[in-house]
Amino acid sequence: MRNLRLACSCTLLSLPAAAVCALGIWFIADRALEIAKAERARVKAEYRERALALRQDAPENAQILPKLPKGWKAAGKMSPGRWGFEASETEATVWYDDGETVRAMRTMPVRETDYKTMITFFGSLFLLVLVAMTVAGIGFFVGHMRARDDFLAATAHDLSTPLAGLRLLVAEDGDARHLVERLIRLVANIREFLALGGRRPPPKKERFDLVAAYGEAYAIFAEDYRDLFGGADVEMSGAASLPATGDEAMTVQILWNLLGNDLKYAAPYGKVRARFSASDGFAWFELADEGKGMTKREMSKAFDRYYRAKTVLESGKGGFGIGLCTARDFAERMGGALTVEANSPSGCIFRLKLPA
Repeated sequence: MRNLRLACSCTLLSLPAAAVCALGIWFIADRALEIAKAERARVKAEYRERALALRQDAPENAQILPKLPKGWKAAGKMSPGRWGFEASETEATVWYDDGETVRAMRTMPVRETDYKTMITFFGSLFLLVLVAMTVAGIGFFVGHMRARDDFLAATAHDLSTPLAGLRLLVAEDGDARHLVERLIRLVANIREFLALGGRRPPPKKERFDLVAAYGEAYAIFAEDYRDLFGGADVEMSGAASLPATGDEAMTVQILWNLLGNDLKYAAPYGKVRARFSASDGFAWFELADEGKGMTKREMSKAFDRYYRAKTVLESGKGGFGIGLCTARDFAERMGGALTVEANSPSGCIFRLKLPA
């Protein structure tokens, strides 16, 4: 999946250069020939004007020849005869043949601009530079993406061992244990995100209680939500238990991501409500908040990797922009879906759908 997304991104980056190259090649192959043809027609027209003057009134430097020299080819007809010219880099000879005598006159050559060579050379040079810049840009983009993934992988690796030891040390302290569990899940979230592009075993297909999975995920944040709301809990409605089919561990991580996001960005502005329901052979979970919400554009990009909405950036709260991307991937791999839409009058509603 990661390699596919990277390939799609590189393809999109190369599309403008490909379009310009196609137009450039068409221009060189088609328009350059027309421009060169028009330039040859201009040169021929100037020589014809000189031949016309030679026919009407032969200048003093005109030569009278008994017949047309061998190798001279006519450029066109000029009643009652024909005319032509022979040109080199330094001089040109214009002639007129009326059928009885040939009048010839030496003159300065008409300079012909070789537009075909100019357009072909400079156009090809421009296209090569454009392709080189595009390749360099794609290389920078790929290097940046790999550097960011390497940084996340190194961070997750370096945190795993000390967090495992810290969990043993605080086993008797409930609050500290919840904080450590949250950090451990964050590290696991990073690892799962980085593994999206690799070979991973398919998710389990087992029956589990979606409400119980929510309770396991919510337990990590329960104290923070209660402190934030002055002792009140997140409001729940719907079924007391709700069977679903899928990977329970993945589902807990999806719910953990949704609850963690709302706690950071939405809960300070109003209530957060969780609702469970079943319909059309699916189990549904909704998490609605009354926060600042997102624009339509932000909602369309909410599940993109590394994307963070403007309101999130303005909040100054940290994050990598990978939680929702990972959560949606998990939901889809289990045959479900994860979507977001606007809440009324403000905020967002995240909907998780899993096979029942």
